Amino acid sequence: MSRYVGVLPSALAVVPGPEGTVTFVHQTKGPYAGSWLLPGGGIERGETAEETARREVWEETGCRVGRLRLFAVYEFLGKWAEGDYHLVMFAFLAAEPVAVPAGFEGHNVAGVRQVRVGELPLHSTDLQILTDAGVASFGRAEIDRALLADGITMRAHVVGSSAGITAP
Repeated sequence: MSRYVGVLPSALAVVPGPEGTVTFVHQTKGPYAGSWLLPGGGIERGETAEETARREVWEETGCRVGRLRLFAVYEFLGKWAEGDYHLVMFAFLAAEPVAVPAGFEGHNVAGVRQVRVGELPLHSTDLQILTDAGVASFGRAEIDRALLADGITMRAHVVGSSAGITAP
């Protein structure tokens, strides 16, 4: 049975790299396969969201992150070749920059890059996440257009905010 049947709890981390870069992975599995995404994945039984973010960053990028701060929880709803999906994603921001080890090949990813925002084609969900993390500033109309084009409904519940932000 696919792990995308029902709601899949997951976690990701925005990981700053050297000289103002951000860490991205070229995803090979799941509904966003083929896209450059922030490192993350499904929460395993007995694991906290923060532990998942750390493990996924390690497996996909080879980076050991220090302090992580939860800044938002997102819901993604959409369709892919295997049917409907519903992800609940805990989003963390790493406090200190880290560098991907030279020659590292990540687990379930086709590549790892540390680049400035805009140097890679970003997935529509990353526009909102990077903006909420404070490492980019995409406008609401641009985010909404990108999500609509990808057929994704994304709801953001920003930590410390009194209201959730909803995108179509």
